[in-house]
Amino acid sequence: MRMHSWLWALLLCAVSVQVQAFSTPQPGEVIDVALEQLHPTQAVIGFDQIHYKLGVFAESPKKVFDEYCETNGQGGVDKVPEDADLHKPGSFTCKDPVGAHPADMKTVVVGPAGQLYLTDGHHSFSTLWEQPGAGAKLKMWVRVTDNLSDSPDLATFWKRMEQGRKVWLKDGQGKTITPEQIPAHLGFKDLGDDMFRSLVYFSRKASYGKPTSGEVVPEFLEFYWGGWLRTQIDLGAFNLNKQGGYEKAIEAVAKRMVSLAPEAPVGDSGFSARQLGGFTSLDRKELNDTFKKKVPYVIDSRSN
Repeated sequence: MRMHSWLWALLLCAVSVQVQAFSTPQPGEVIDVALEQLHPTQAVIGFDQIHYKLGVFAESPKKVFDEYCETNGQGGVDKVPEDADLHKPGSFTCKDPVGAHPADMKTVVVGPAGQLYLTDGHHSFSTLWEQPGAGAKLKMWVRVTDNLSDSPDLATFWKRMEQGRKVWLKDGQGKTITPEQIPAHLGFKDLGDDMFRSLVYFSRKASYGKPTSGEVVPEFLEFYWGGWLRTQIDLGAFNLNKQGGYEKAIEAVAKRMVSLAPEAPVGDSGFSARQLGGFTSLDRKELNDTFKKKVPYVIDSRSN
């Protein structure tokens, strides 16, 4: 009995849909992907956080392997032979198997056409993008949190991302942008710089700590603080190219953060200082440690 052509087409379509559903990464899965295949969900990063890490890796090259292993959920590096190569995972040894520590891994959302959108890890992966011996083609393991590939179009996809607080639609000056203005790739060349994002990062443990629970999306926490601080502090008053000036800027940021009452709103973020991990007093020891152990790397790396 000859089957009608329309029935064949219907069967082929059904098979195609099933194959696509089977092959599309699902929430909870851990997959490997080249950095250049990841689409950012924010247009800016804190360049100086990247400079700090690059400075550390330049001084202690083996530490980049520790970063690689930890970011892959492998608990850090175990052995790094002299001929170790990030592009050859078999040339060095991590402490644990991939995904053993899922909370340490960076996360992605699957969008239309199977495109992977990075939701946490823009700084870590941009550092590896810029790191000699790593770069855009470096393969990393990421954890899938959501599959939104069933969105009928990109407009719907981005709307769902906004509703889930999985996209940051601000530029380096805090002005609102559209999803179309988000660059397609990571790294210094494509992403913009948000200086306040860096300064808040360097204030960590001195004026705030990341919440361990609640509805705040951790990867945007520093941006929430930075958006408010932009209305409070004039960075033009500091020479950010000198260590002394940079330290004064960090201290000004940290002091302003702890001056905010726990239940006071942090700008227009929709969150209170307490919800964003704000401290009520400055931890001077942590601040001094940052001045000594981190700021010099920023200044040196920037000049290279």
